[in-house]
Formats: sequence, C-alpha cells, structure tokens
Amino acid sequence: MAGFASLRPDVRTELLSRRGFLRGAVLLGAAVPMHGLLRASAAAAATAIPAFKTVEAGQLTVAMNGDMPMTSVKDGKIIGIDGEVIGLIAERLGLKAKPSLMEWSATIEAIKTGRADVMLGSMGWTKPRAEAMAITDPIYYTSRFLVQKKGVNIDSIESLRGKTFGTVTGFTVVPEMKKVPGIKEVKLYDTSDACIRDVVAGRLDTAVLDGLVVDYLISKNPDWGLVNLSMKPHKEFPILTGRNHAVMGMNVSNCELFHAVNQGIAWAWKRGINKEMLAKYGANDPSYLKPPDGHARVGADRDDKGTVTGHCKEGYKDFSGLFS
Repeated sequence: MAGFASLRPDVRTELLSRRGFLRGAVLLGAAVPMHGLLRASAAAAATAIPAFKTVEAGQLTVAMNGDMPMTSVKDGKIIGIDGEVIGLIAERLGLKAKPSLMEWSATIEAIKTGRADVMLGSMGWTKPRAEAMAITDPIYYTSRFLVQKKGVNIDSIESLRGKTFGTVTGFTVVPEMKKVPGIKEVKLYDTSDACIRDVVAGRLDTAVLDGLVVDYLISKNPDWGLVNLSMKPHKEFPILTGRNHAVMGMNVSNCELFHAVNQGIAWAWKRGINKEMLAKYGANDPSYLKPPDGHARVGADRDDKGTVTGHCKEGYKDFSGLFS
C-alpha cells in the first residue's frame, strides 16, 4: 500500500474508482465477464441524462390554465391527462414538472418570452401557433362540440345564426367564430368556467370549449342540464367544425429540449400512456386516439411522413435511450 500512497492524487482516485466498481461487481455476481461489465458501463454512459436547458435548473416549467381533466395542481404536482403525460416525460429527462398557472391567453407569450418551457392543455394546432412556437406531435386528437342547455339543438354553422356564441380568449376557434354568418354576438371569456356559467345562466346560447372540459363538468354537475353536441363539418370552417391535434408548444430556441419531449410523446403512444390517462379521466371515446384525415399541419411544420419541417427541423438528437 505504500506504493499506492506515493501515487498522484488523481491516479489514486481513478484506481479507487475502478476498485469500487469491481468490488460492486463481485458483490452483485462475480461470474459476469469483464467484457460484459464494460459493455454495461458503456450502455449506461450512452443513456446518461443530458443537462437540459430549462427556465429553472432541474425543473420543467409548464404553462397551463388548470382546466380539468387536462391540467390542474394537487399537492404541488400537476395532474390531469396532459399534465400527467408531461410529468412522466419530465421524469425520464431528469426533470420535475413545475406548474405555472395562468390565463390561457398568456401561455403562448410565456413560451415565446422564455418564461415557461412548455405549454399544454388540449392545445389545438394552428398555423399561426406553429409559426410562433415549436409544436410537438399530438398526444391525442380532439373534435369540436357545442355546449348548450338541453333542447337548444345547435349543432352546425347554419344553426348558429342569430345566436350568442362564446369561447375563451386565445382559443384557436376565435377567428372563425367571428366569421360565422348571421351570428348575433361572439363573447370571449378569460376562463372556461366563466363561459360555461353564462351558458347555465342563459346569458349565452352556446359555446365552443374543450370537449374534455365540458364532459368532465357535466359529469360532475348533472343538475346544470347541459349537453355537448358535436359540430357538423363545414369546409369553410375547418378549425371550428373539424378535428384537431392536441399538442404542446415550446420555445423555438430550445430545440434539444423540444426533440427530447417529442420523443417522449412517441414513447407515451408506444406504451399506451396517453390512452391510460384519457381513460383515467373518463375520456374513453376511441376518436381521441384516431388522427383526422388531411390535417393542415402537413406542409406547414410536418411533411407527409410526420417529420419535423418547421422550427427545430435542424439539430435533431436521439434521446431514445431515455425512453427504453
């Protein structure tokens, strides 16, 4: 041991490290060949978690409005369909999902200005959003529904004539809502809760909100006397009457994190995690997992094979080892 003590400190540290490694190997099973140990060590190094750049070190800051069943906070942890999916992805990236509650209209600005890492909550894809942010692949798909009192029977563009029509400020449907012919008034609200309460009170004929939110609220409040009717498709109103991708938005300058989260979404599909979360919160309709035909993002931020073509099309990195 005298010879060991005479070695340089860095050499001693290296030898001790190797001895510790070998000692652990003996305790776990000395029959493992050395070349197997070296391969295992190399594999572990290959899947080492990078130090991702985030708003706050070790945290994935999530901008959201807290509408259930997509997002909410319980005991400091994000819950809900979208919230629990991103929470599991964050864990694989060595991060903790941190909720940042705000009005929906503020979420995009939070991403653009770098005050949040990701925004979500049944967020629909639109071309303007794809131009402002790096948008992930979908975690599920949505359809358009009109919430109304039983017996009102508004289910098409034509039946909206002369009606008061509401939604939340910043929702993707707002521009098309304002173009509906013969509409009496379009009302915008800060929250889904405020909008749906006006439907209950009769101050609003109908509203287009996240179908998941409305179904969840109706199940909790059957005495409200509300129904959620699907919109009949209309080619001049593809966003208002069509089906869409439920996605996540991220800052265009953080492409490494974007690709990591996007690969996490592929993992969630492969493992059935998104399906599990939908079912957990009562969303069992198979349409949530069925993609719409001919979606507008093909040619905008994806090609016909689903490859990223918009923001972050360059600099792809393979993080599949984190999701094995």
